[in-house]
Amino acid sequence: MTRPVTLSLAELARATGARVHPPQDQRTLEELTVRGVSTDSRTVHPGDLFVALRGPRTDGHRFIGAAAARGAVGVVAAVLPEEPPQPPVPILLVGDTLRALGAIAARYRRELAAQVVGVTGSVGKTTVAALAAAVLGQRYRVVCSEETWNAEIGVPLTLLRATADTEVVVAEMAMRGLGQIRELVEIARPRIGVITNIGETHLGLLGSVERIARAKGELVEGLPADGTAILNADDPWTDYLAGLAPCRILRFGLSPEAEVRAEHVVAAGRGCTFRLVVGGEAAQVRLPLPGRHNVGNALAAAAVATVLGVALAAVRAGLELAPQPSRRLQVEEAGDLLIINDTYNASPRSVRAALDVLEGLAGERRRVAILGDMRELGDESPRLHREIGREAAQRGTALILAVGPEATALAEGAREEVGSEVIHVPDREAAAALLPALLHPGDVILVKGSRAMALETLVEALRGIAARPRR
Repeated sequence: MTRPVTLSLAELARATGARVHPPQDQRTLEELTVRGVSTDSRTVHPGDLFVALRGPRTDGHRFIGAAAARGAVGVVAAVLPEEPPQPPVPILLVGDTLRALGAIAARYRRELAAQVVGVTGSVGKTTVAALAAAVLGQRYRVVCSEETWNAEIGVPLTLLRATADTEVVVAEMAMRGLGQIRELVEIARPRIGVITNIGETHLGLLGSVERIARAKGELVEGLPADGTAILNADDPWTDYLAGLAPCRILRFGLSPEAEVRAEHVVAAGRGCTFRLVVGGEAAQVRLPLPGRHNVGNALAAAAVATVLGVALAAVRAGLELAPQPSRRLQVEEAGDLLIINDTYNASPRSVRAALDVLEGLAGERRRVAILGDMRELGDESPRLHREIGREAAQRGTALILAVGPEATALAEGAREEVGSEVIHVPDREAAAALLPALLHPGDVILVKGSRAMALETLVEALRGIAARPRR
């Protein structure tokens, strides 16, 4: 049974700088114990603190009454509700409930004995976090970021899931601008920081790869002097990132200079094999994730485990039990079709990795690439889409279906090469309408695009096509 970390409502009022309504005497607030924090009134348990967040689709202030009815011990709000909640509960009034959530998590972090591992990078963050949790779980009690819990809401909620028994927290950290990871580091206070790689993701938001590296580098820059920065020895930005870190550097990769490295890598079918070398030890690993790039992700996780003293045999065991993150190169058979569902997100780097997997899995079978917009590439979007289109065609992809307005340039690039059928459509609905006539029995189909494209709907369409009798 886990032991919760409890804080009084008085402590959290001080941490957030809140004004309590209606006014309460200090002793009452000290005696009110918060046993958990929720931002969703439907998940509130008795003794929880409800934080009313405003979002693009809804406003948590509308559900203060529901949270109180479910047993909330208090509410954090920016404005008072029109109707007082029943039963009455103290309301901690703050200027910004999102900042208050971060302050609550930072105060809670002070009570945790757990080590915190921060993970960021242009691609591979979620996979590395999941792999690290799998490996560390061989020895420690671990809490890991849930899917998409990686920004100013998700990182605090990840910390707040930890208990007094938690030994390691693995927190994925994303950003959409300079200063954002610095704020997450101030909340989570990681001792270990992993940067998977630096690429073009968010180029449209930050303007240059150098500024992306600077933003990601805020993770290692904020580590303590006795911490460890884990960096990709195969990435050209590693020396720059190492210069930002005030602590020990541990490198992973295929480079012989990496302290944690892979040798004799073989990517075959739905997995990879490689020789994992850590210092003077080595172990043969069978990784159940497709693509050579996932070997790099496994090495990053192994480096984290090395810092925390996990034995090499346990590292191997954890990697061989690696979970498959949702919509990230998930391979499934649907009738006579083989579908590679990589619809979670897309950048030039991750599309190239996915094309590698398509090529490796297809063998002699016909290859189809359904490629949607790669968003947030800014002024470089046409050039980068065109390059990906050319590369997809050069690899011998039989059919390239480009989806979305920015993918127009991808189709143009693909048509510069000979041998591929290239079709561009404006949106996923138009793509779904064409698919039944375009597919052949036995096709191996990659589906990939940025999150905003929601191309998982095309995976559903492919399942439906496969389930229908075909001539």
